Amino acid sequence: MNAKTLAAVVLNIIFVAVLLAWPLVNSPRFSVLIEEDVVPLGGQLNFTLRFPSAPSEVRIDILDPQVNRTVYSASLAPSSEVKGSVYIEEGRFRIGFYVLKVHAVFNGQGITEESHFSVYGAPPIYLELSVERPTLVVEMNQTESAEVSDRILAKVSTEKGPAEGVKLLAVSLGPNSTVTEVAKTDGEGRAVLEWRANVTGNSTYRIVVQAVKPGHPIASGEVSIEVIVRRD
Repeated sequence: MNAKTLAAVVLNIIFVAVLLAWPLVNSPRFSVLIEEDVVPLGGQLNFTLRFPSAPSEVRIDILDPQVNRTVYSASLAPSSEVKGSVYIEEGRFRIGFYVLKVHAVFNGQGITEESHFSVYGAPPIYLELSVERPTLVVEMNQTESAEVSDRILAKVSTEKGPAEGVKLLAVSLGPNSTVTEVAKTDGEGRAVLEWRANVTGNSTYRIVVQAVKPGHPIASGEVSIEVIVRRD
C-alpha cells in the first residue's frame, strides 16, 4: 500500500469516527423531562431529571425570557433520578413562555441542560353580589332631597375556594349616585362596596361590578337598589 492510499484510508477512518461520535458529542448529557409542557396558572409543573450517575449537586432555575429574569430557584437532593414539582404561583408567574434550567455537578464539573414550558390562564373566578338593603324607603317633605346609602356585599371564589386579592371595579348607574370604584377581596374572598345617592323621587339604581385578577377571565355581576320616596 503506497503512501497516498494509506493516507486516504486513514482519512476515511477518521471521517467515519467523527460521524459516529458526533451524535454522542451533541446528545444531552442528562435528561430533563417535563410531564406537561403547558401548565395552568395556579397548577403544578412536574418534572423528572435522569443522570448517568448521581451528581454531587443539583439546582434548578426557572427563567422568564421575556423580562430576562429568574422567577424561581431551588436546590434538589442529588440522585441518579430526581422527581420534582414547582407550584406555578399567581403573582410570581405570568401567562407566557418559560425556561427550566438544570445545573448539575459531576466530579467538580458543572453541566447545564434545559427544557421549556408555557403557562396559560387560571380557572374562572365566580362573583356573588348581594345588597344589605335592596329596598330603601325615604320620608321627606315636598321640596327637599335626601341622601341615602347602602352596602353591596361581594364574595369571590374559584374552584379551589375563596379568592384573595381580587380587584373589584364598580360603577353605579343612576342619577346623583356613587359607589366605591375599586376594592380588593380579603382572605375570605369578601369585600364591601359603599353606595350613596342623592334622591328626590322614586328610583331604581343598578350597580355593575367586575372582578379582575391577572390570568383569570373577568367575572361580572350586578345588583339593584330600589328607592321609594314618601312625601308629607
